[in-house]
Amino acid sequence: MLTIYQPEKVNINGNVRLQAKFEIAGVEDVLWYETNEKFGRYMTTERVDAFLVGLLWLGIRKGENIKVKGPLSAKLFYGLNYHLLPLISQMYKYKPIQVQCDQLVSSALPNEGAVGTGLSCGIDSLSTAIEHLGKDIPENYQITHFTFFNNGSSNFWGTRQRQDKLFRARVAWAKACAEELGKELIVVDSNINDVLKMSFVRTHTLRNISTLLVFQKLFHIYYYSSTFQTLYTKFNNDSASYDVISLPLLSTENVTFYSSGNNYTRVQKTQMVSNFDLSYKYLNVCLTRIHNCGRCLKCKRTLLTMDIQGSIENYKNIFNLVAFNKVKENYIKEVIASRNRDPWFREIYEEMVRKNYLKKRNGP
Repeated sequence: MLTIYQPEKVNINGNVRLQAKFEIAGVEDVLWYETNEKFGRYMTTERVDAFLVGLLWLGIRKGENIKVKGPLSAKLFYGLNYHLLPLISQMYKYKPIQVQCDQLVSSALPNEGAVGTGLSCGIDSLSTAIEHLGKDIPENYQITHFTFFNNGSSNFWGTRQRQDKLFRARVAWAKACAEELGKELIVVDSNINDVLKMSFVRTHTLRNISTLLVFQKLFHIYYYSSTFQTLYTKFNNDSASYDVISLPLLSTENVTFYSSGNNYTRVQKTQMVSNFDLSYKYLNVCLTRIHNCGRCLKCKRTLLTMDIQGSIENYKNIFNLVAFNKVKENYIKEVIASRNRDPWFREIYEEMVRKNYLKKRNGP
């Protein structure tokens, strides 16, 4: 049995930390989320929701039912037990588990009505921002705050020192972009990566949603930027492949989650972003650094798409175009050769055909 206790707030060096004890296999530990004092006042001690979602993968991986010792949103309890947990167990062949709780609550907490989304400054996040800051979006659905979470996304490369340095650099980058958009950036640190010790790709949706559920007294809507176009996705090892299903099931009486951008291809999102002037300063898709390297998987995919669409020169100050041009020919060959196996390569190849790119490039 995995047992989770009601959270509490503590002050840590001028910041506010929301933490909850949990026990599994006779061992006690603590999961925590930390932010500054301004947004610490919105941290939710009245529900265990955030910690249940954050620790869900631990229970799934261990095959242990989860006992919640404290108030839990009834909507979340229902969505997990009757829909999401059975789906995950079937998809990944895990032993089915259930959530148990004696204090289900159907009433909403006082809420500021804020609308949020993550701001990594990648193609997905910028396209979400562009769409939901537009005049056609109803007023109560327009973005009021951006978020940036340290819950494992920077833990792919190098030492902990390098990971922390990259995280701080990306926070500064995102904060500058948010300021130009006239919005605040909420930065949250967490030890969830150390607790789960699992693949970020498989678990990122629940990690990020758990962090957002910490602030149920602030947000009433949150847009989670999609990675795949829903029309062509299939269940796979990336939790993004079923975001359109999981996000509504993670909503509570206080906050509703939407999968944003799932109706667009990556090529369409790239076109949207390339028409947004601030992206010429802040687009960051690189796997390893702030100044986009031009050679990694994400840099090559983005730059080739922009080259096809005719916008690549707008990004010369934030991408290493010299490095990209050295690998471009081989990458084009890879895209063409793999277009029937890789949906993203297929999108790029189809854009080449639409734009007559190969013929123009090779000449008459």
